[in-house]
Amino acid sequence: MNKKLKIYSTLFVVALILLLVNHTVRFEGETWYQGDTDTLMFVNDAPEFYTNDTTVTDGAESVKTIHHPFMNYKVYVKPKMPRDCQTLISTAKWVSQEKQEMQTYRVTMQKVRLETPITEDKLINFPMIVAILSGVLTAVVTIWILCLVFKLVRRIRRGEVFVTQVSKYLENTGYLLSALYLIQWIGSFALAQYCIHNIQLADYYIVYVNDTNSMYILTGMALMIISQIILMGKEMKEEQELTI
Repeated sequence: MNKKLKIYSTLFVVALILLLVNHTVRFEGETWYQGDTDTLMFVNDAPEFYTNDTTVTDGAESVKTIHHPFMNYKVYVKPKMPRDCQTLISTAKWVSQEKQEMQTYRVTMQKVRLETPITEDKLINFPMIVAILSGVLTAVVTIWILCLVFKLVRRIRRGEVFVTQVSKYLENTGYLLSALYLIQWIGSFALAQYCIHNIQLADYYIVYVNDTNSMYILTGMALMIISQIILMGKEMKEEQELTI
């Protein structure tokens, strides 16, 4: 077994263990209760998100609502300490062909989308910078991966499997898939930390949960291992040809 194959196999096992621990144990950080000065309620819309423009035409007033542009973040949340033991309950009537019944469920929010209006002082901010950088890097890496996959498929269709170039394509694709996982993980972690320290929600804490697709890094490391197996196959094939 060559040196790279040992390293890649060890990294694959370590990554698999860490991912299993990450999905089994959910670390949410410190939580605390900050009193009852905040409110969570249903309204038609907040005045920060729109402006009413009133015009008078021939003595008649008309109101035009102008909605402001906004940006959004997707974050995980956790309820604060129960306020008077209140919970969000959904009770609805279920009607089917056979029977009619009331269904009651306790609703717990986990992942929500926060929307905030874009103003002049918020035109360029940290979340937007993170989103742009992460999007650009993801696009570049994805295009690079597609190019390598196209070259790899072309080689395989020619019947070239146990060759150095195919091994190199697989290894580089594995590197890029692992890098894609790291890019998305760093972006989501940085955005979550920004929201945790700069956004206050009523009745809920913002917490960090790693929801980056783990198949990127697992598939990437698997391809890196396969690339070294192909090199070993190439060497065995050359030895057989020399023996013959």
